[in-house]
Formats: sequence, structure tokens, C-alpha cells
Amino acid sequence: MAVTGGLWLLQGGLSLGATVVVVVGLMVVFAKTCPGVPQVWMWSTLLLGLESLAWPFLMLGELRQFGPEPPLEEMSRVFTAVLFGVFSGIFWLTFAYGLYRRTQGGTEEPPAPLTPNQAKAKRKKNR
Repeated sequence: MAVTGGLWLLQGGLSLGATVVVVVGLMVVFAKTCPGVPQVWMWSTLLLGLESLAWPFLMLGELRQFGPEPPLEEMSRVFTAVLFGVFSGIFWLTFAYGLYRRTQGGTEEPPAPLTPNQAKAKRKKNR
């Protein structure tokens, strides 16, 4: 639903039918492909980051309709979209990457060498 909310903000509003289709479609895709909740969050935040980065480009596309010298209020809307779109996009993509790293289990560091006393205790324990 968070991804659908982002899409709704990106498009300026979605019809009820489109909202239901997107929510159900994403639920089915996530249920089939994601083995756990962290993976669902990872993909959701990745999609939110991509939506946030797409917002400034949509605003720039709308700016072309005003000709070579757009009004100041339109320029301020584009500036706001670029500023918040880029920062929020980077935030969500970084968050998604952090979740990705967490779900992959990370690489374990090799154990530190054992002291002679620790090695002796380990041998005793294994007997």
C-alpha cells in the first residue's frame, strides 16, 4: 500500500480501480517472490525510491508546456520537486540497500586466533 501511495502522489491521483489493481498485483508478486517480511520491505522501499526519483522528471516534463520562460511559481514547484525528490529518493534507495544487505546475511569475519589457553579449553570440550 505504501508503494501505491507513492504512485498516487506521483500521478496526482489514481482511480479506485487502478489503486485496487496495483495493491492486489503487488501483494501477489510479493507473496510469490519474497520469502519473508524483510524482502517485502526491501522491494517496497526500492520502488518508493524509484518513484521519488521519477517525480522531478515528471515535473520537468510538465514545465515544457509553459514555453521557454515559465512563470516563477512553476519554477518554484520544480525546484521543490527536485530538492525533495532527489533527497527522498536517495533516502529510500539507501534504506532499501541496507535492507538488502541485512537480508543477505552478510559475510562473516574470520575468527580471531585462539590463545593457548582457549585452544586447550576447546580441545577438552571436544573430548
